[in-house]
Amino acid sequence: MNIFSTAYPDAKPSDIIEWARGLKVNGGKTSFDPDFTPQIVEPIRAMADADTRIGTLIKPVQVGGSTAGEVVAAYWAAFGSGLLQLNWEDDQKAEDRWKDRVLPVLESCADIKRSGHRFEELICEARYPNVTVRCQGVFNEKSLDSDTVPLQINEEVHSWKPGFLSKARRRQTRVWNSKAFDISNAGTVGDQLHSAYEDGTQEQWEVNCPKCGGWHEMHFRFNPNKPELGGLRWDSGGCKMESNRFNYNKLEKTIRYEMPCGHSVRDFAAERRTLKGRYSAPKNEGAHISHRSWNFEGVACDAIKWLTLIQEWHGSIRAMKVGDIEPMRRFVTERECRFWSNDLLPYSGTIIYNSALKKNRAGMPNAIMRTAKFDWQAGYKAKGELEHYWGIIMDVDIDANSQLVWEGKVESDAELLAELDAHEVPRVNSWIDCTGVQKKRILQFCYQNGMNAVSLDQSRQQGFLHPDKIRRFYSTGKPIYRELNTIPVHEPIRKRNMKTGEFSEVPHPEEPTVVELHKAGLLQNYFDIRNMKAAVTLQNPKATAADYIRIEIPDDVSEDFKKMLESWEVVPGHRGNAKDESVDGFRPRSNFDHQLMTMAYHCFELEWKLHPQHEMSLLGARRASLGLPTIGERQTQGNQ
Repeated sequence: MNIFSTAYPDAKPSDIIEWARGLKVNGGKTSFDPDFTPQIVEPIRAMADADTRIGTLIKPVQVGGSTAGEVVAAYWAAFGSGLLQLNWEDDQKAEDRWKDRVLPVLESCADIKRSGHRFEELICEARYPNVTVRCQGVFNEKSLDSDTVPLQINEEVHSWKPGFLSKARRRQTRVWNSKAFDISNAGTVGDQLHSAYEDGTQEQWEVNCPKCGGWHEMHFRFNPNKPELGGLRWDSGGCKMESNRFNYNKLEKTIRYEMPCGHSVRDFAAERRTLKGRYSAPKNEGAHISHRSWNFEGVACDAIKWLTLIQEWHGSIRAMKVGDIEPMRRFVTERECRFWSNDLLPYSGTIIYNSALKKNRAGMPNAIMRTAKFDWQAGYKAKGELEHYWGIIMDVDIDANSQLVWEGKVESDAELLAELDAHEVPRVNSWIDCTGVQKKRILQFCYQNGMNAVSLDQSRQQGFLHPDKIRRFYSTGKPIYRELNTIPVHEPIRKRNMKTGEFSEVPHPEEPTVVELHKAGLLQNYFDIRNMKAAVTLQNPKATAADYIRIEIPDDVSEDFKKMLESWEVVPGHRGNAKDESVDGFRPRSNFDHQLMTMAYHCFELEWKLHPQHEMSLLGARRASLGLPTIGERQTQGNQ
């Protein structure tokens, strides 16, 4: 008996795919079937060839990406040598995957040499004569500071800490025939995974059209302005119910994938399986042959029903309408396999300026009110600035749509009042931010001139409780004269209690008022309205102005105004931090944000002002007509 017979791997098979058919994958439950997800076949083959050293596979969720890693791991364990690392984002995930997925596939591999008919098993590690397989998390920095690693499988790289992929790569620099296989959903534009993909060949999955014979990439979205690109299509007409949801039993019958030549493929297994696929020629012609990268969308996978994708898309659109962008980010990265960027979707910053509009005092033809908002600033001595206000004047129609009439900077209280008079803004519709050290002075100015004030409150995380037992991001308001301990501007109104018969005094409707605002709720309300057009038109490119709330911005606004509107960004899940002045869900890009805040105050007033024909606010009535929850309903749902 040759005691060294197990020390050398057998000759490699001619085709890793045919060899792998005998492996038990998916936790040992099923045999490897390359026809289930043909998109992983080429990447697996590349991990067994002589030319490829790095492979970066960007794939949708639940389509066999982990199976590709398991097959390659078994192949390397059988025919490779040295240390084989299977890297996950944390140790718990690594341990779970080791028990549930990796160990079963290794045990099913007949070609793995086992000394004495067994092999040593440790927690997340198996030692064979020629290879040591180690499954680990990379969030422990020491995990990637080990010995030289010839073989590496990097899973879910989109979740890794910045810099850890390059740290893993450095473990292979001294190995002339090293192999690394990155397997992940897409991440964020500019992150380490995106760089790895762009450094590679960038090969995109494409299918052969049964009608024209051409090879076409498959993408979820159909752009009616670019039908030559093709995409998934469905007919929503007649499928929308009173609840503003869709009848998917009807909609399912209209689903088809439209090829660039106009040929349609329906969501039937028999039709979809006629689409023969391959990876395109490298889009990055400058990539070295040793680094290949691949990408394919969920719409190209037979295992994913197109109806499922549409339902997830609709769900992400609904979430965007109430300020939650996370489902859309997941859809883009996990289903479309596109790298996320704030510029990719017009949710958090893209303002569309109306080239047909110019700032003018005539304003909106059908406006029911004209309002003004101002933000006082002390000025920077280093810049030679004195005290000043940034402000806007807006027109509003009965459907809560707005149009900017004026924006700019005024240098004094007198200039502010002159601007109001010049634009015929009622003082009762004028608001000034009194947050900060000048609060009492600004409240006195508002009191003397019949204007209102707002004050930001960072502490009211749950909002302010109103008499109807609903919490909102704004308080019920308090007369300024009470804050200043003086007499009211207008005679209070006497009201009789119908139950007790007693009379009480309530402030006059035009009495100057100060309202407290929770900043996170204020910003959520603003971005919700600001991005509503983008969210609706993403779902339905044929949507009209009647389908969303409009904020019309003329294209001749100042550069300062444009810069300030980009001063905050939406960051889902972000926790507010006093050091960077961020709040839950939002983060400042710069402190030059005064006009963004005045716009946010304007959107608050849409919720504050009562609709003349309904017992709710202007904004509440419009949201209800669009099938959206009111501010109170939305916040109540969020607290459950």
